[in-house]
This record gives sequence, structure tokens and C-alpha cells, in this order.
Amino acid sequence: MKSDTGDTNKPLPSYAAALRTFANREFSGWTGLPPSCSLEEVTQHFPLLNDGVGLARLGRRKRQFRMLVVEGYDHPCRIWLDGPQVLMLDVQYPTFLPDVTVLLNGLGEPEAKLDYVWGTLPIERGEWVYPNRGLTLFVTPSNLSVLHLAVYLRTTLQTYEENFRLHLGKKPFPKR
Repeated sequence: MKSDTGDTNKPLPSYAAALRTFANREFSGWTGLPPSCSLEEVTQHFPLLNDGVGLARLGRRKRQFRMLVVEGYDHPCRIWLDGPQVLMLDVQYPTFLPDVTVLLNGLGEPEAKLDYVWGTLPIERGEWVYPNRGLTLFVTPSNLSVLHLAVYLRTTLQTYEENFRLHLGKKPFPKR
């Protein structure tokens, strides 16, 4: 991640602090993406993977997304947009500092545990939603590994479902 300012004693803008926390993969104190975060600000810290722009459903609407490279993550991160405004960052197979067990214990019980589909596999009660923290973990309840991570603006559970809920399922090819 690039330096935010030449003066290390100067406080970071809230978006820069949030992006640093995301890059450091330490979410115990996560309080959501700031509402003032723009694509231009994010790409000052994390480079775009390519020039491609995707369109997919986020919540109940189709939204544009781009792909970012964030050091510390093994897979590209997706950045969801409403115009220049950043709505969410998400990534598959994240690792955490400290480890996931410590993180889950520190976060406590999520506000909701929703069912989701990972690829073509339905997972019951594995979408652990912390909307007041702007954080969702897609967990395999049997062994508490995290398949996917999403961070977004702090919100309510209803607004999360309407505007931020990811659709991670894939439709299988029809049989011939």
C-alpha cells in the first residue's frame, strides 16, 4: 500500500484508515467503510487488476464492479460501485490476522446467520452478517473456515439484504 502522507504524525483520512485495516486483514475493530470513499481514492492505495468493468447483482440491484490487487490477499478483490462511490469490497478465501478463530470470538454472535449458495453448494446459516460493523463473513459452519469476506458501509440488516447482499451461487450447466 502506498504511503498516505509524507507526515506520519498526521491523522489518516477515514477512508485511508479503513483501507489500511482492510489490507492488514485485521477486522476485530472494523466499523465499516466510510461513506466518503471513492474509486479514485481506493485506486491510490490498491491498483486495478485490469481495465475491465463487470455488472452483477448486489442486493436487489445490478451494480458495476472492478477488480483490485490488494497485497496480502491471494485473490483479486472486487470493488462495487455506485457511480464513483464505493459500496463494498469483497474477496474470496481471505486469511485474517490474527486467525479466524480469534476474529470470530472477538466479533461475537452475528446479527443474522443467513443461508447462501457457494458455487452450487447450499450452505445453511453460513452467511454471518454484522451490518452494524459493515462486515459479512461467508463461513462453513462445520469447520469455521471463511470462504468469502465482504466489507461495506455500516447499515441495518434490512438495508444489507436490499443493497449489499452478495450472490455467490452459480447455475450449473444444463445436462444434455
